[in-house]
Amino acid sequence: MTAFEWQQFLQRYSEELLRTDEPRIVIPSEARVSKWMGFAPASPATIEAAEDRLGRKLPHSLRTFYRISNGWRATGFFITDVLPIEKIGWLADLNPHLHRLASKNAAKVGPFKRDPDGTRLRQFVLDDGTRVMRSLAISSWGDASIWLLDPGEPPCDEEWLAGRWSSWNPGMSWYARCFADLMQAELESFIRLRDCG
Repeated sequence: MTAFEWQQFLQRYSEELLRTDEPRIVIPSEARVSKWMGFAPASPATIEAAEDRLGRKLPHSLRTFYRISNGWRATGFFITDVLPIEKIGWLADLNPHLHRLASKNAAKVGPFKRDPDGTRLRQFVLDDGTRVMRSLAISSWGDASIWLLDPGEPPCDEEWLAGRWSSWNPGMSWYARCFADLMQAELESFIRLRDCG
């Protein structure tokens, strides 16, 4: 998404969140007054400092999001928020317990039932092991869930695969091609669940 498209999308996201009276969605009074669930933009210097700290250039959709809003107050029913850029970090640093769990998954030797050629095992080792271990955590914990982005093998200057780790899922679901797709999927899920409830 371009900056303009992000602005339009986030304004719609704000409007949809502000329409709910669901107690699980925390809406601060200043957001109700401003009709904006985001924050002030992150400055270019702040974005650059975060990239220096992380040792990687952030993917385009995430960088552009932070140029519009330095974090997001609420996303829906499963993820609490999107962290300000100063608080995002590698999973190994922010959640050593989940990183250890992913390390065990990466070392799994199987076999899996009904997996004669080992395809399911290899996919599990990649998705719930390797990718989770090297991932960037971009949200607070929600409903026993966290959003992760996989930077892939360096060098990777493209978008990063995105998804949600949930204890109730169980495990990791890499269902978005990038952060922008992750936000769009979450908004659609929120509206669907809000309106059918």
